[in-house]
Amino acid sequence: MSERRDWLRLCVGLLCAPAVVTLALFAAPLVALRPQLADLASFSGAASVALMSLVIAVPAKVPMRVALGAAVLTGAALGALAVFQASLGAGATLVAVDTVLVVLAWALGGSLGKSVQHQAHLFPACVVAASADVVSLLSPEGPSHAVAASERALSVLAIWFPVPGTRESSPALGVGDLVFIAFVLGVAVAHQLDYKRAIACCVAGVVLAGFAAAALGVAVPALVPIAAATIIGLPSIRKLRRADRRAAHVSMLVAGSIAVATIARTAARF
Repeated sequence: MSERRDWLRLCVGLLCAPAVVTLALFAAPLVALRPQLADLASFSGAASVALMSLVIAVPAKVPMRVALGAAVLTGAALGALAVFQASLGAGATLVAVDTVLVVLAWALGGSLGKSVQHQAHLFPACVVAASADVVSLLSPEGPSHAVAASERALSVLAIWFPVPGTRESSPALGVGDLVFIAFVLGVAVAHQLDYKRAIACCVAGVVLAGFAAAALGVAVPALVPIAAATIIGLPSIRKLRRADRRAAHVSMLVAGSIAVATIARTAARF
C-alpha cells in the first residue's frame, strides 16, 4: 500500500507542471495586468509550479534505477526539444520543457540528495554550489553566462511561464537551480530534517533571487540566496563532523575564493 502511495505521489508531483502550465496558457491572455505586475506574476507562477512539483515528488520512495532511467530519458528529451522546438509550436514547447526540467531535477537532484551520507555535507555543498553559480554566470566563458546570452539555449534550460495579458512567456529558474532545490529537499527527506523548514528555505531563496533580478534588471546567481537561506534556516547542517571538517573547510575556502576573484574581475571591467 505504501509503495502505491509513493508512486501516486510521484505521478501527482511530476504532472503538476504540465497541468498548471497548460491551464495558464489558456488563462493568461484573459488576465490584464500592468507590465511590472505581469512580470512578477509570470516569475511567481514559474517558481511556484516548479517548487510545488518537487516538494510533492521528492519524498516519494522509488527505486534508484527509476530515477536514473528518468534522468537519461529527460536528457535525451531536452536534446530533441532543442532541435525540434520550432515544429512543436510555442505552447507545446513551453509545456514540454517545463515538464522535462522538473522530471530531470527530481531524478538528479532528489536522488543525489537522498544518497548524501550525513546531513552536514549539505553545508559545504551549499557553499560550493553558490560559488560555482557565481563563477558560471559572471565569467564570459561560464555555462550560465552562455545560456543567459542565448535565447535558444535558454528556451530549453529554464522554466518558462505565460505572461498575463499576453500570449508571450518569460523564463525564471534555470535547470541548475531546480536540481539544487531537489537536492536540498532530498537531503531533508533522507536525514529527517524539518521538511517544511527546508521548503521555506528554498522558497525564501527563490523570492530573494526574483526580487534581485527585478531590481537589477539582469540575471542573478539564484543559488546564492537559495544556499544562504538553506544554511541559515537549517542550523543542524552547520554541525560538521570532526572527520569532515578539514575537507569541508578546504572545499569552501577554495570555492569561495574563486567566486570572490570572479566578482572582483567582473567589477574591474565596469
